[in-house]
Amino acid sequence: MKKLSLVLLFAPIVAFCQSQKDYERTFTRFVEFYNKKQADSIAHMWFGEDGIESMWNSELVAKLHTDYGKLQSYSYLGIDKEDPNSGLAVFKTKFSKAGWKTTSFTIESNGSLGTFRFITSSDGIDKLLKEEKQKGKK
Repeated sequence: MKKLSLVLLFAPIVAFCQSQKDYERTFTRFVEFYNKKQADSIAHMWFGEDGIESMWNSELVAKLHTDYGKLQSYSYLGIDKEDPNSGLAVFKTKFSKAGWKTTSFTIESNGSLGTFRFITSSDGIDKLLKEEKQKGKK
């Protein structure tokens, strides 16, 4: 009975945790929508957030394609533990025009996007990039 109580106690906490697979699946959807210039599909990734449709519109996506190009590849770097947004996943992203950048985002408990930074950098992200580089040398 004690084991069941512990499971029930921690179930809500576990339900809010996101795995690497969750972040990868979400970012794969974003990349697909972005590369197809489907601004409305991108906007719907926020599930009813006010103002997102006006922010993620066709004009913005067209401008991002002009400035950065298509997203050619990406890889999960990890969670930026130094960022005040808990669970901020960081991806190393390669754009056809702008080259290598980093993108970060959170996923809300309902599965929608939360914080989203198309192009970003920080001390925490620099540490993740350094760790990745060191792993590559081994």
